Amino acid sequence: MRHAVPPLLFAALLLAGCTSIGPQRLGVDRSDYGDHLRETNKQQLLQNIVAMRFGDAPSFLDVSSVIAQYTREGSLHADARIDPSPGADDKATVGGTVLLRESPTVTYTPLIGDRFARSMLAPISPAALLGMIDSGWSPDLLFRLAARSINGIDNGSRDPLFAQRANPAFAEVVAALGRLQQSRALTMRVTHEEAGRFGATATPLSDPTDQDRADLAYLRRVLRLPGDGRMLRIVFANGASAPDELAIGTRSMFEILSELAQGVELPDESRSAAPTPSTADYGAPLIRIHSGKARPAATHVAVRFHGQWYWIDQGDLASKQMFLIAQVLMSLTDTSGSSAGPVVTIPAS
Repeated sequence: MRHAVPPLLFAALLLAGCTSIGPQRLGVDRSDYGDHLRETNKQQLLQNIVAMRFGDAPSFLDVSSVIAQYTREGSLHADARIDPSPGADDKATVGGTVLLRESPTVTYTPLIGDRFARSMLAPISPAALLGMIDSGWSPDLLFRLAARSINGIDNGSRDPLFAQRANPAFAEVVAALGRLQQSRALTMRVTHEEAGRFGATATPLSDPTDQDRADLAYLRRVLRLPGDGRMLRIVFANGASAPDELAIGTRSMFEILSELAQGVELPDESRSAAPTPSTADYGAPLIRIHSGKARPAATHVAVRFHGQWYWIDQGDLASKQMFLIAQVLMSLTDTSGSSAGPVVTIPAS
């Protein structure tokens, strides 16, 4: 009988002395939850773009918190055989199990009410766009997606709600800005002057190339900009009212997603159900979203909507870039603070 006591004590100490769960799970949980949040955010955005192609309103559920809870349960059993025969050895066996249970809790916040209005319906700040350009983002891509006009030069829209033909000069303006950015012939710095007011300075290089000079002269002429390097006030407007103003009319996220929705490829049976512009020529779609009965193997993001698969090809760099910009702009327009809508907490275990 004395031989059974040490194994029992050893097993009890083993179960009681297990290391903490948190540090062991930190790396795994951070990676797994991060990957799934990123993928589900992409899927939710694409699903809303597809839904808007069929005239549905966008609907977002933001993940406001994820709480991973773990419960560790242990059990111990022991068996012993005592043989009274002279010279016989007592035999004992000891066993135990440890069970780890995960009970994550995910909190979703619907994007509704005032928060929906500020995030989806308010125009994007022009200073935010110029700040992205200053950080290296392409003006060609950003302004084609997010701008209505630049100093009265209108961008085109294929969406039936906001349909308008583009001023032919718009494509030349954003192309010239893109070339000047790539050659670093024009340095633009955005400064915060006071609450709600922003300013920007544009400084050309001292030795621009012939192409740089042509682009700078074109922008000054078409956008009616001063050529003395003075501070430009950035305003929300369709046209400038003073020589030192750069008026940028920007789209809201609702307009941006509606514009991207015009690139959704419609199944034959759904063509009559989706709204289309009243006239044909409003420019090429900004993104290509394919559709089919089955999900293809190589996709950047894919969702199922009304029994049909919709996706962006993994190899379609232009569409992936536009989709990425939409994701970044969604983050820029996200409003902080408490939501006016209900918060639904769902135990996921």
